[in-house]
Amino acid sequence: MTRRLPSPRVLFTILVMVCLYAPIVLVLVYSVNKDVALLHWKGFTWHWYSQALHDSTVRDDFVTSLQVALLSTVISLVIAITAGLWGRRASKRARRYFDALTYSRIVLPEVVFALGLFVLFKKLSIPFGVGAIVLGHVVFNSAYATIIIQARLATMSESLEEAAADLGANRWRVFRRITLPLLMPAVIVAALLTTTFSFDDVIVSQFLGGTTAETLPVLVLGKIRLHVTPEVNAIGAGLMVITLLTFTTAGLITVLRPTGAGSTLGFGRKAAE
Repeated sequence: MTRRLPSPRVLFTILVMVCLYAPIVLVLVYSVNKDVALLHWKGFTWHWYSQALHDSTVRDDFVTSLQVALLSTVISLVIAITAGLWGRRASKRARRYFDALTYSRIVLPEVVFALGLFVLFKKLSIPFGVGAIVLGHVVFNSAYATIIIQARLATMSESLEEAAADLGANRWRVFRRITLPLLMPAVIVAALLTTTFSFDDVIVSQFLGGTTAETLPVLVLGKIRLHVTPEVNAIGAGLMVITLLTFTTAGLITVLRPTGAGSTLGFGRKAAE
């Protein structure tokens, strides 16, 4: 019996998967290779991870990246939730214009609006640094968060909120006791994704960081311009682990998100209390 060869489609798929994941595997392997020159395998070691952890520049830039990611995420979530609630009451024409503006921030090449923000901040004399990077990240992070929040709001019935209002709850109480808990799965997913996007960003961070702020991805970019060291691979592997954990958490929350169990009357009475 002759063995059938894989079809061209299968071979092409395998080639694509190898091209996608081979660089990641190389980074992981080189991050634990004793060979400083990364030419041959000379044994397993955690030395490069230890060197990266004890590098004060790496630690400072990690803290800066974390600050930028958390601040931009909080601001983006506030914008996204506000925009989502406004969209429920806005006209179809207004929503179309708003959706076009939202998607344009995702479709537009990042280097274009990074350059635009650089020129704008120059004109307005806004100092470059952590604050400027945060504002730059909010530009695209708020778009991603808005899409996620809008998707959740589209599946939510307003009957619970109307019941709470009928039972005497004001708008703030309805939002705090009904709307926000039902939105929480989408809020958590949006927070995880935007934190990851902000933490991994290079272009906007490089344009707006100036001389006072440097994020960890920008540091890695600077280190590889002359030579790729094992420490750089260790930093890259650490970034991959952080990204993988956040995306995995977001995916699990999306699959296992709570449905907001409870009757309409029960939610309404709880909000009115």
